[in-house]
Amino acid sequence: MKNNSLLILTVYSLLATCAFAEDVIFKESNFKILSYSSIKPNEFVFNDTSLDIKVDSSASPLIYPLESSGKYSKMTFSARFNSKVKTSGPQGDKGHDDFSLRVGVVYEGDRTLNFFQRAVAAKWITTLFELAPKGTGVSQINFFNTYVDKRLASKSRVHPLSDLLVENFVGDLSESDEVSVTVDLDRSKKILALWISSDGDDTQSKYIVEINQISLIE
Repeated sequence: MKNNSLLILTVYSLLATCAFAEDVIFKESNFKILSYSSIKPNEFVFNDTSLDIKVDSSASPLIYPLESSGKYSKMTFSARFNSKVKTSGPQGDKGHDDFSLRVGVVYEGDRTLNFFQRAVAAKWITTLFELAPKGTGVSQINFFNTYVDKRLASKSRVHPLSDLLVENFVGDLSESDEVSVTVDLDRSKKILALWISSDGDDTQSKYIVEINQISLIE
């Protein structure tokens, strides 16, 4: 009986320490494929267990809406690259604002679009705000970027285009062709969706990204 009690306690202890993970399933029907006006879009190849992004002087995002919004403490992702963004100036500056991979989390909040803003906003912006449940909005998109410019290591910035966009530089590609990253998330906010994008339009870069895994961990 004593041994059984110890076994039960051990099982409960293991269950308590096991974190639930939501893995991204790379099926095309799970994603919203968006584009930017006047910029050539990327090509996407969905393989169920991985996603290939083909960049050729192009840029466009994917949105992965969660089935239901939730709070998570960490995110992991891994990817391989057959080449990378070409840099001839400080990465992230005007004319050099290309990154081989951005993985972002869209946090629920109280920012909404009024009638006029919805009428003039780009499609990718309205799509993001449409993800929010009725009566709520979006607070921020928190990006986790790969980089080739070592000066960006462990830094973060509010993007020059909007204070809605915050970028964290976490995946060093300066001397590697692959990344495996684990990052901390804001557990106090619900996540509505993930944003995945790769850029080559500013720098006329050509490369392929193979994303093998993206997971949210409670």
